[in-house]
Amino acid sequence: MATSKSSPSAVKAKSAKKVLPLAKVKAKAKPAAKAMPQATDALTDDDAVFNMAAETFRVMSAPMRLKIISSLCNQEKNVGQLLEEIDTTQPNMSQHLNTLFKAKILGRRREGVQIYYRIINESVVTVCRAVCMQIAIDDVTI
Repeated sequence: MATSKSSPSAVKAKSAKKVLPLAKVKAKAKPAAKAMPQATDALTDDDAVFNMAAETFRVMSAPMRLKIISSLCNQEKNVGQLLEEIDTTQPNMSQHLNTLFKAKILGRRREGVQIYYRIINESVVTVCRAVCMQIAIDDVTI
C-alpha cells in the first residue's frame, strides 16, 4: 500500500488560507474525550480574561479617571488633595473615585473624616503610562 504524504509547502499553503484567532482555534480543535472539559475551561478562561480587560479599559476610558490615576501614581491622596490638582467638583470626583474603587483599580482607607485613595492595580498604571507616552511621542513627531 502506498500512502501519500503532503509536502511541507502544500501543508503551509492549506494552513495559510485561513488564520483564526486563538479562541477560535481552541474551539475548532478536536481534543481527546478526556481533555474535552479542559479545552472548554481554557476557552472560558480566555473569554473571562478578555471580558475583564474590556471592563478595565471601559473604566479607564474617562479622561477624569486617567487624571485621577495619574495623580495617585506616586502616593496616596485624600479627596481634598485630588481636588487641588484636578479641576472638578467634589461630587464628580467622588463618583469617579467610587467607580475606580469598585473596579479594583483603587484602594481606600479612612483616617478620621478623610478617605485616602491609592493605586492597588499597578498594571493599570503601566498601561496608562505606555499609552500616554506613545501619544506624546506621536504628537511630537507629527
